Amino acid sequence: MNRPALLLAFALSLFAVASPAQPPPIGTPSHSLRVGGAVKASADLDLAALKQLTPHDSGPTTVVCASGATMGKADNYRGVLLTEVLKHVGIKLDGHKDDRRMVIVARATDDYVVTFSWNELFNTSIGKEVLVAWEKDGQPLSAKEGQLLLISGQDIKTGPRHVRWLDRIEVVRMP
Repeated sequence: MNRPALLLAFALSLFAVASPAQPPPIGTPSHSLRVGGAVKASADLDLAALKQLTPHDSGPTTVVCASGATMGKADNYRGVLLTEVLKHVGIKLDGHKDDRRMVIVARATDDYVVTFSWNELFNTSIGKEVLVAWEKDGQPLSAKEGQLLLISGQDIKTGPRHVRWLDRIEVVRMP
């Protein structure tokens, strides 16, 4: 196994240890976003708090699963960029270039997990389109999607990092 894969596996195992023993039922709508880990100030951000951050519109977005099949489309998602959420709580940096060791883990109420590196979010075009959304096509998200979702609009296959029922963001410092 290569070093990046080992580091990612290690980060996910650390996060799994911190997870609650009994996950919520599959498909439970999220009502707030808990942001924690290697941050300056952990936060529970409800919809009102998220809406106080700078809003962002995605424009037309297609959800494409890993197989390449189209699973859904939206004319627009409205929400806040994940980078803005992370700036709001502040990533805790202990040393020079410490940010490059950070992995950001997004988790849903059904324990679906996706990851991003700090570099991917803050140093590539991907980060300009990773959205924590509360609205689709001018309407609040349906119960099927949860009150909050995350989508990475610049991914070629957007489905694997489309997180319905988003409820946690964890910043993990790699060794």
